[in-house]
Amino acid sequence: MLGIIKTEFLKLKRFHVLLIGLIGMTLPAILSVFTQAVATPEVTTQNFDFLALFNSTIWNSATIFMPVIFTLIGGYLISREYTDNTLKNILTVPVSFQRLLFGKLLAMGILSVLFGFYSYTITLIVGVLSGISGLSAVVLCTGLLQMLGISAFTYIAVLPIIAFTSRKPGIFMGGVIVSFLFGYSAMFIKDVTMRSLYPILSGLTVMRFDTGTFMNTSEHGNLTLSMLSITIMLLLTITIVRLTNPPQAVFKRKKHKKTDILIRKRPKGR
Repeated sequence: MLGIIKTEFLKLKRFHVLLIGLIGMTLPAILSVFTQAVATPEVTTQNFDFLALFNSTIWNSATIFMPVIFTLIGGYLISREYTDNTLKNILTVPVSFQRLLFGKLLAMGILSVLFGFYSYTITLIVGVLSGISGLSAVVLCTGLLQMLGISAFTYIAVLPIIAFTSRKPGIFMGGVIVSFLFGYSAMFIKDVTMRSLYPILSGLTVMRFDTGTFMNTSEHGNLTLSMLSITIMLLLTITIVRLTNPPQAVFKRKKHKKTDILIRKRPKGR
């Protein structure tokens, strides 16, 4: 498994989709500062300090950018095996298709946390360059822990989408659209029970993120329900991967290849 994860990171160096992810994870912090600058006084945060900047960046990331970016890159890593016609070669070594998918999903999970740290760093830079006040050790630690944790939980929330769209080549972009709607819809869920169970918001509840400013509610989500939601997403992903087999086209290519080898090895005159 470690070999698969290492290979995936080596492959990422050659893919431009990683650059798209870095650009996408740069935007939440910039959007937070820009929105605060152009918004009317009635809707702006009165004391927009570093804590408010981190909160706004996390909210924008979890509901808009992270679901799309994680699904895009995760689906792309799997889809490349189909489009580059390399899957049939990989399956000739003693690695099952399910194990290969688990390795790719784990690699993307590690990358999602790294993206969270990258977004945290960008937020610090944007805040300092913008002259925002209120930077302290407590804010730094809280922002880092919440950013990393919410990155991981948001990835878990979209894992079933990535796993399902890996069943067939060429459909991962549909998963990107579904993930966008999945994240964007979270903004309109007000009921505390629904917020606790909705996978995109479950990570926010677990990390004790204050959604009151963004959802006009002061009631905290239920931690037990949120943990249950995250567990269900993990179990659903495992089930989908376990039930996923290589596309029939790959089996056909492998079958034809073995047939051609047998024909070439067959002695003449027989």
